[in-house]
Amino acid sequence: MAEVGFFRRVAPALVLAAAGGVLLYLLPTGTDSDLNAGEDLGFTDTAGAATAPAASSATTPTSTSGSTTATAPSSAPASTKRIIKGDAINFRFGTVQVKIAIDGTTLINIATITAPGGGYQRYTDRAIPEMKAKILAAQSTRVSAASGATYTSVAYAQSVQSALDKA
Repeated sequence: MAEVGFFRRVAPALVLAAAGGVLLYLLPTGTDSDLNAGEDLGFTDTAGAATAPAASSATTPTSTSGSTTATAPSSAPASTKRIIKGDAINFRFGTVQVKIAIDGTTLINIATITAPGGGYQRYTDRAIPEMKAKILAAQSTRVSAASGATYTSVAYAQSVQSALDKA
């Protein structure tokens, strides 16, 4: 009889411990989420402000009727290249967050900051490159989702759209 009580107490504990181990394995880790965080977007502005070339402060002498005058420094137009971070979108399989590079109104590049990993890596690997290509080609987030990775695709598009809305 003592054996039955022992198994009634130990067996559920072992099952719960095994289930906990499986759940920990499926959780995304920091290294899975941050693999693409340092992706180069094409220019160095990471603060989100516009980058502008330095204006020349030198004056250029000009000759008018034999006299020499100095002209005012020419101010170069400010570049409209910017990097903007999108919102972190939480969904069924994790979180997606992107940063975009824009030049004026043209979307130049998209980099993934956070994406689901672990057991959901196969969906991330399918959705992110396909959605990036579709959004850059269309210059819009109104594109069809990657087949077999709909949730990740929709979250990716929402994060890109939130960055575009901030632009």
